Amino acid sequence: LFLEQNQLTNVDAIGEYRHLENLALSKNAFQGSLPESFRNLNKLKTLYLHTNAWTGQVFEILKDFKDLELLDIAFNQFEGTFPPELGDMKNLTRFFAGHNRFEGEIPQQLSKCSNLKEFQVDGSHDVTGKIPTFFGRLEKLTFLKLDTCAFTGVLPSEIGNLKNLTFLDVSSNYLEGNIPTELGGLESLVTLGLANNDFEGGVPSEFGNLKNLEKLYLTNTDLSGVMPQEVCDLRNRGNDTVLELLQVPCDVECDTECCTMCS
Repeated sequence: LFLEQNQLTNVDAIGEYRHLENLALSKNAFQGSLPESFRNLNKLKTLYLHTNAWTGQVFEILKDFKDLELLDIAFNQFEGTFPPELGDMKNLTRFFAGHNRFEGEIPQQLSKCSNLKEFQVDGSHDVTGKIPTFFGRLEKLTFLKLDTCAFTGVLPSEIGNLKNLTFLDVSSNYLEGNIPTELGGLESLVTLGLANNDFEGGVPSEFGNLKNLEKLYLTNTDLSGVMPQEVCDLRNRGNDTVLELLQVPCDVECDTECCTMCS
């Protein structure tokens, strides 16, 4: 049932469709909490609610939707925490919950979602704690967007195990320490965002192994030293994929032919 972009304001009777497997209500004019009748829709496999003005604790209803494969609730005003029951959604492949009012940490139980390919909680200023190391065991991940949250501690080196990852953004958090050299193992990576954190030390020369990298954001960090030649070589690779954007803090020594911006 696809009802996107219709300026709808009321779906209180939606629960009558108990056998629905796909429901899209994105980009309407919904406000308030999900109607109680939503509890009847626990056979859903895909649910799109993004870009409305929904409020309340959405997972009080959705936590028992164990057949979900795709859940997109981004760009609303949902609140509360991510429940441990997320780990029971064993078929979940795509989870988009950014730009809401969620708080707390990502539950460890999410590590059981071994089919997860895309995970996004960006723009969630009260989502805190450390970035879980278990992300490095979710081998099917291709897209991981955790920017503009309140994550602390170090960036887990285990993320370097994700051979299928094409997009990683952890910008605008409170991450510290050295950038893990293991990120040089992300052989499929196209975009890497590490800006606006407290990373220190040098830019890993292992980044030179990222042969598919097109965009690298390192600005507004405490990185220093000299940009490794291995990274600069990615800027001039003939007909192969070329590193188009290389943005660095001005404390990193890098000539203008290599780095595209310092800040």
